[in-house]
Amino acid sequence: MNNNFEIIASSARFVRLQRNIDQESAANETGVSLRTIQNIEAGKAVNSSSLFAYLNYLDLLDNMLATLPDPAKLTPMEQLKATPTRRARARGAVKNTAITSLSNNSSNKTGKNKQGFQWGDEK
Repeated sequence: MNNNFEIIASSARFVRLQRNIDQESAANETGVSLRTIQNIEAGKAVNSSSLFAYLNYLDLLDNMLATLPDPAKLTPMEQLKATPTRRARARGAVKNTAITSLSNNSSNKTGKNKQGFQWGDEK
């Protein structure tokens, strides 16, 4: 954990010095105390809102937030569940041959017409 603070601290200090800004000016412009700026650049733990304000002032916050995952996006497992399954084989249309053969066979056995039973044919 301390290694992360040291990386943030050295990056913040490097950017501040590259822009030729002293700690006091940075503290005045960010609204963070001078002691907090010194703690950030020393790699010590500070309040997160102070750290974010200082990193935003140095234009480092957007880069840091870009590395975080977007909660609006689906996780890999959610993406897998959302995609339809791929078919391995194609299958032709299923015909309901059992019902049609039964109706054809029953009309042929009774000797009646191929249309099947009709009302009024009881004679």
